[in-house]
Amino acid sequence: MKVFLTGSTGGIGGWVYKELQQHGIEVAALIRPSSSGSLNLSGPVIHGDLTDLAAIESEFARFQPDVVIHLAWLGVDQKEKSNPGQIHNLQALAELLRLSQKYKVRSFIGMGSESEYGVHNKKIDENTPTLPRSHYALCKLAAGLLAQKMCQDAQIHFTWLRLFSSYGPNDRPGSLMSLLIKTLLAGKPMNLSGCEQVWDYIYVQDIARLIAEIAVTPREPGFYNLGGGQATVLKNIVLKIAALINPQAELHFGAIPYSPGQLMHLEADISKLLRVYSWRPQVRLEDGLKEAIRFHQR
Repeated sequence: MKVFLTGSTGGIGGWVYKELQQHGIEVAALIRPSSSGSLNLSGPVIHGDLTDLAAIESEFARFQPDVVIHLAWLGVDQKEKSNPGQIHNLQALAELLRLSQKYKVRSFIGMGSESEYGVHNKKIDENTPTLPRSHYALCKLAAGLLAQKMCQDAQIHFTWLRLFSSYGPNDRPGSLMSLLIKTLLAGKPMNLSGCEQVWDYIYVQDIARLIAEIAVTPREPGFYNLGGGQATVLKNIVLKIAALINPQAELHFGAIPYSPGQLMHLEADISKLLRVYSWRPQVRLEDGLKEAIRFHQR
């Protein structure tokens, strides 16, 4: 089996790359020419950019992938999520699916977002109405729907994973966990909101394990929620991290006000994944937090 993978140098993509290789799958990773991430990859690399996929068509055709896994996305930082330029991600997806149709890819796996649902403040299943509130969320929703239609037209197996909050080694620098861990390791105080939100976290290795399973044995096509399936009050997570790094750390809860319309309950109903793939997370929150801290210590 051959897999074409975008986003392989990201916090999730690196784990997916390793998991696929452990299954004996040949992986060709799309890497920007300026990226140093290719130095850590042992398989074939296709140098190119998400905004100009037509330029790598000959290499895509030569590799002839069976499966395309699309994890890359332009503009994932919070400050970029309201940028109308998010539309470029839709254009990139359409081009990637055009290549997939033309060269007879059998299966497509795309990474969506819980933000497609908007604010519901309850446990969310796949039938919850989608009410995106940012350009990022709107484009993620549109990308999933576009991919579903193009895959149906070409008889490509389609899977769209709406990811809730992920964490672990190599997490994006602007995430709460990364900021908190780096701040406490530096011995500095941390200003926080009241952290009363109820949040659902999933460890990156569990995400990679599921994506590899879908790549190898795709089952029911469609949209899936991907989360830990068990929400925790955010303050408890912050206190767990502090206890592992420095129990005397200065944590200033309430120093940052909640934003207007703050989402207070974000939890994935993962019963569909359990039913179709018999999948559930394996890494305990405490163990995942320890690995994330070790990563930053290194």
